[in-house]
Amino acid sequence: MPFLFTYALGCLAIFLFRRFLFAFRDYRRRHGIPYPPGPPSRPIIGNLLDVPKEAPWIAYANMSKKYGKEPFP
Repeated sequence: MPFLFTYALGCLAIFLFRRFLFAFRDYRRRHGIPYPPGPPSRPIIGNLLDVPKEAPWIAYANMSKKYGKEPFP
Protein backbone atom coordinates (compact mmCIF):
# COMPACT_ATOMS: atom_id res chain seq x y z
CA MET A 1 0.00 0.00 0.00
CA PRO A 2 2.74 2.59 0.78
CA PHE A 3 4.36 1.74 -2.55
CA LEU A 4 1.23 2.79 -4.49
CA PHE A 5 1.00 6.03 -2.51
CA THR A 6 4.65 6.81 -3.20
CA TYR A 7 4.24 5.98 -6.88
CA ALA A 8 1.15 8.20 -7.17
CA LEU A 9 2.88 11.02 -5.32
CA GLY A 10 5.90 10.76 -7.62
CA CYS A 11 3.72 10.83 -10.72
CA LEU A 12 1.88 13.87 -9.39
CA ALA A 13 5.16 15.65 -8.66
CA ILE A 14 6.47 14.96 -12.17
CA PHE A 15 3.21 16.11 -13.72
CA LEU A 16 3.21 19.38 -11.74
CA PHE A 17 6.87 20.03 -12.54
CA ARG A 18 6.28 19.57 -16.27
CA ARG A 19 3.15 21.72 -16.13
CA PHE A 20 4.99 24.62 -14.49
CA LEU A 21 7.92 24.20 -16.86
CA PHE A 22 5.68 24.40 -19.94
CA ALA A 23 3.70 27.30 -18.49
CA PHE A 24 6.90 29.24 -17.76
CA ARG A 25 8.27 28.57 -21.24
CA ASP A 26 5.00 29.65 -22.86
CA TYR A 27 4.88 32.82 -20.71
CA ARG A 28 8.39 33.79 -21.76
CA ARG A 29 7.69 33.10 -25.42
CA ARG A 30 4.48 35.16 -25.55
CA HIS A 31 5.94 38.20 -23.83
CA GLY A 32 8.95 38.32 -26.13
CA ILE A 33 7.08 39.11 -29.36
CA PRO A 34 5.05 42.32 -29.58
CA TYR A 35 1.56 42.31 -31.05
CA PRO A 36 1.01 43.94 -34.45
CA PRO A 37 -0.40 47.48 -34.45
CA GLY A 38 -4.15 47.85 -34.28
CA PRO A 39 -6.98 49.80 -32.76
CA PRO A 40 -7.04 49.97 -28.96
CA SER A 41 -9.36 47.41 -27.41
CA ARG A 42 -11.76 47.69 -24.51
CA PRO A 43 -11.84 45.33 -21.55
CA ILE A 44 -14.03 42.24 -21.97
CA ILE A 45 -15.61 43.19 -25.33
CA GLY A 46 -12.35 43.91 -27.17
CA ASN A 47 -12.94 45.51 -30.57
CA LEU A 48 -16.50 44.32 -30.98
CA LEU A 49 -17.83 47.86 -31.43
CA ASP A 50 -15.22 48.81 -34.06
CA VAL A 51 -16.65 46.63 -36.83
CA PRO A 52 -20.10 47.36 -38.25
CA LYS A 53 -22.54 44.53 -38.97
CA GLU A 54 -23.07 45.63 -42.55
CA ALA A 55 -20.07 45.67 -44.90
CA PRO A 56 -17.34 44.81 -42.40
CA TRP A 57 -14.77 44.58 -45.20
CA ILE A 58 -14.87 48.37 -45.49
CA ALA A 59 -14.00 48.75 -41.79
CA TYR A 60 -11.19 46.20 -42.16
CA ALA A 61 -9.83 48.04 -45.20
CA ASN A 62 -9.86 51.34 -43.32
CA MET A 63 -8.11 49.75 -40.33
CA SER A 64 -5.52 48.26 -42.66
CA LYS A 65 -4.78 51.68 -44.15
CA LYS A 66 -4.63 53.31 -40.73
CA TYR A 67 -2.64 50.71 -38.74
CA GLY A 68 -0.68 48.65 -41.21
CA LYS A 69 0.74 48.22 -44.64
CA GLU A 70 -0.93 46.80 -47.70
CA PRO A 71 -0.46 43.01 -47.84
CA PHE A 72 0.51 43.14 -51.53
CA PRO A 73 2.52 45.86 -53.29
